[in-house]
Amino acid sequence: MFGRNTRRTSPTGRAARMLHICITSVIVCTLLSGCWDRIEINDLAIVLATGVDYRDDKVELTAQIFVPRKAGGGDSTGGGGSPSGVTLIRTADGQNIAEALNRLQRKVPRNMFWGHCEVIVINEDAGKHGIREYIDFFLRYPQIREHAYVFSTTESAKGILALLDPLERSSAESLREMANLRLGTRTTVLDLAKSIEGPSESVILSRMLTLPPLDEKDKLATTPYIKGLSLYKKDRYVRTITEPLTVGVLLLAKDLNNIIMPVEFRSSKGSFSIQPLDIKTNLKPKISGGHWRMLVDIETQGEVVLNTTDGDLTDPSILKELEKEWGKKLQELAQAALQLSQQEMRTDLYHFAVEFRRFYPQQWKKQEKNWDKIYPDLDVQIQVKAKVVRSGKSTGPQGIPDENEK
Repeated sequence: MFGRNTRRTSPTGRAARMLHICITSVIVCTLLSGCWDRIEINDLAIVLATGVDYRDDKVELTAQIFVPRKAGGGDSTGGGGSPSGVTLIRTADGQNIAEALNRLQRKVPRNMFWGHCEVIVINEDAGKHGIREYIDFFLRYPQIREHAYVFSTTESAKGILALLDPLERSSAESLREMANLRLGTRTTVLDLAKSIEGPSESVILSRMLTLPPLDEKDKLATTPYIKGLSLYKKDRYVRTITEPLTVGVLLLAKDLNNIIMPVEFRSSKGSFSIQPLDIKTNLKPKISGGHWRMLVDIETQGEVVLNTTDGDLTDPSILKELEKEWGKKLQELAQAALQLSQQEMRTDLYHFAVEFRRFYPQQWKKQEKNWDKIYPDLDVQIQVKAKVVRSGKSTGPQGIPDENEK
């Protein structure tokens, strides 16, 4: 017990300490922001997708808005299980897209929230007037996602968003799933900005159309689908292409996925249908003695999913011939796509400029302003190596009797 500090706090000290704690607590509470500026979920109109049209010299902005009270429960969707009524459409126009947005908010009784907008559809007529304004708005407006998928359409963007997909909850969800399936290009707002503002100044967008409705009484109960590509030079829409040219364009653009290709045999009737399992397109720029050239090295592996010939893939000669014909077809499609880009459009659709800038920064800096003149005459060599690695569940042609059978 000896040496222990037995000093006690006086009543006056305890009172001063309590006063200090109270004053500190009051000051901290006054500095806290609290939730005075909160926005309840019931006060928000959640935008799932947006569309841009151009009519009568004005920008028309359309928003597909989620209707939460109809999203749950089976009775509100109708007896057929269709998700009709889960979304609603609102449209407004203006001299520019910002003015259209301001007018659009006036037509919605809730605060429009764009943080869940995953799809943007741009009509080709709007694209003809330039999309730089739209890109600036989509990247500058704080709520819109940089990774929202962008599509093009020859139809009305408003009409695409108004569709009531029988399979999905909304047309926005259908478009998002199609982008994830990589049925065409998968271009985001950020990709769009990089492509337009980059050295190539071009972009490729998937082109959306509308399937005919099964019931003429309900023309909106149908699905959007991808058919073709919309090509942009600088920030303006130039033209639309369809198959088979789209295959070559996507091949050079490193965006060819989810496709089945028929390959004909000249020596026999019928064809093999091949599904590529892996496609690699490597761009190798070369500058030597002031001569600019590009080597495009394409390697692909595929699986045979259909055989309508009398050829047996267990025969090495048949397999080798098939690989040769498949590689030849890819070569022809790639050459046609290159012809379109260099001679017809005179536009660097496949971002060759990006590769030259990356590997030869000094030479690129000197010739950057002359790229529009260099690209059409650029020496491009395309090499294709195709290999069939799978023949499906069966190797021989079906429906042809075996020679050993009696």
